[in-house]
Amino acid sequence: MERLFKVEGMTCASCVRRVEKALGAVEGVSLVQVNLATEEVRMVFPGAPAKDPDIARALEARGYRMAPEEAPEADGSREALARVAVAWGCTLPLMAGMFHAFHLPWPAQAALAAVSAFGAGSGFFRRALRQALRLETSMDTLIALGASVTWAFALWESLQGSAHPPFESAAALSAFLLTGKFLEVKARHRATGSLEALVKLAPAVAFRLGEDGSEEEVPTRLVRPGDRLRVRPGSACPVDGTVLSGAAEVEEALLTGEPLPVAKGPGDAVIAGAMVHGGALEIQASSTGRDTWLARLARQVAQAQGSRAPAQELADRVSAVFVPAVLILAALTLAGWWWHTGALALAWRPAVTLLVIACPCALGLATPVASAAALGTAARNGLLVRDASAMEALARTTDLALDKTGTLTQGRPTLQRVQGDPDTLRLAASLERDSEHPVARGIREAAAGLELGVAADFRAHPGQGVEGVVEGRALRLGNPAFIGHAFEADPAGVTVGLAEGGTLLGVLVLADALRADAPATVAELSRQGLTLHLLSGDRPEPAEALGRALGIPDARGGCRPGDKAQAIRDLQARGAVVAFVGDGVNDGPALAQADAGISLPGLEAAQAAAPLNLLRDGLVPLLQARRLSLRTRAVIRQNLAWAFGYNLVLVPLAAFNLLDRFGGPMLAGAAMGLSSLTVVLNALRLRRA
Repeated sequence: MERLFKVEGMTCASCVRRVEKALGAVEGVSLVQVNLATEEVRMVFPGAPAKDPDIARALEARGYRMAPEEAPEADGSREALARVAVAWGCTLPLMAGMFHAFHLPWPAQAALAAVSAFGAGSGFFRRALRQALRLETSMDTLIALGASVTWAFALWESLQGSAHPPFESAAALSAFLLTGKFLEVKARHRATGSLEALVKLAPAVAFRLGEDGSEEEVPTRLVRPGDRLRVRPGSACPVDGTVLSGAAEVEEALLTGEPLPVAKGPGDAVIAGAMVHGGALEIQASSTGRDTWLARLARQVAQAQGSRAPAQELADRVSAVFVPAVLILAALTLAGWWWHTGALALAWRPAVTLLVIACPCALGLATPVASAAALGTAARNGLLVRDASAMEALARTTDLALDKTGTLTQGRPTLQRVQGDPDTLRLAASLERDSEHPVARGIREAAAGLELGVAADFRAHPGQGVEGVVEGRALRLGNPAFIGHAFEADPAGVTVGLAEGGTLLGVLVLADALRADAPATVAELSRQGLTLHLLSGDRPEPAEALGRALGIPDARGGCRPGDKAQAIRDLQARGAVVAFVGDGVNDGPALAQADAGISLPGLEAAQAAAPLNLLRDGLVPLLQARRLSLRTRAVIRQNLAWAFGYNLVLVPLAAFNLLDRFGGPMLAGAAMGLSSLTVVLNALRLRRA
């Protein structure tokens, strides 16, 4: 059992660890995943899930709140905007005194600064106090200390008769930080908005049909499996189901990435959120609510967003020691300047500036916001990411192993050539007219448009061939031993002969045709510097022939499922980062063993084994997934470089009081907000990947 819910009040990587620790102590929980970017928590229970009151109490004890499920979706920007307005409304009159001779009386300045710092910015203080009671620190600790110390020293200077007490610094610090938080919330919501938009594709109401054919409008949440529904033209399917009657074109582009509408008729499956065009469909609901394809997609992407990429682990380890280190450094700065100047009034400003400017907001957001934006883009473009670490591994891949059948090829025999009597193809297709054998389907597809005869006395001989009477002619189609005639077989495909009595009429050669986009895809992957391998369960001859045709020197046939997984282990043992692409059940072990297992559309068993699922047909989506992974890695590196560089440059400047002439604590608040916003806006570029 698992639970997914939102948590309010998280601001940085320290909050993530604190929430994980609090919920990990709840009885019966086996796994907790927290996603800062989406503010979502995933809890896994081996048995019955914990009750909401227990979860809520565990969060509230640490200063966080479980968002109610019935609450409407919101990005949190309305309250943030109100706090920004109050903070700036109090700050601007104080800042005006910096440029004009007019000054408010100091009690009025103290009151305005208090409203901005302790009123509008009260959230910083509430969280910092709760954490202090547990001997914990976070970004809120630095902000609360900075604002309170600044206001206290301004009050102290006022009581000493100072004409210019720095109340504007305390007020502006809160105003700048709250502005940065507001912009960050808006941008962060945009980063994860593509997934939320995906979830809302299914309509809120459905038209349920009664036994007498009457139509009733009901909320989609009340639809149950087995219900009959009518989906009108221009409407979206409310649930997964099977078409009972009607014909229409169904657009699934936003769900699967398939660019063209697909014709649907009786017996075809439809999925929730797919748009119906050109006609009405009567469907029978098969999956509803949390069991629909769309809901499962949302849960799987959310789970991937909660999984930690290696880059995030680095940021978390740094954040764990960063705040205590900053507090110590601020104390040393205060003591050093007090000793150097002999005046506490001169020592507090560099210490407070350092406290504020070192807040690790950008560091905590560097990876999760980029991952959230990338995973939302991936889902929109037909790539389901089950594990964020696999997405990062795809960017680091050195070796790419590919399955053959169904991956590089179409996965079914198609006719390559016919030798002999011109009527060979039509007669063979007539003989195989009612057979479901793959070879029979390949022959019939090639004979599309020909007028076929009817086969009488048809008999199939497994592993040998078929026989029957077509247009009064007794025909046999199969291998040389079965038809009684010798002919040369193509080692790379399937060769069958057609005979009438003692006469060989012709020979048909079928092979698993190459995907149209395979040569260009393989060439591009090779151009990117990847070492390519072909691992096939097919016979060695076809595998090696395909390897030669595509320029893949390491082409192995006859690989059992365990052999593919062992080949990947051997590559990994030599230090390679291996991605594997496959589509069948036999690819499951290799997909799970690879650093980045990628399944093509096909069997659910293969998709379940792979952390990366391509939902669109063909190999072009593989190139798109690789391109997105490389861009995501680049953005994460840029974000981490900015976050680390920001602190490495500005913290020493603050400690040596080189920022005081530019505003000191006030500048620190603005710079910290700008740092977080820069990281989020940089991550938003992945929405266009």
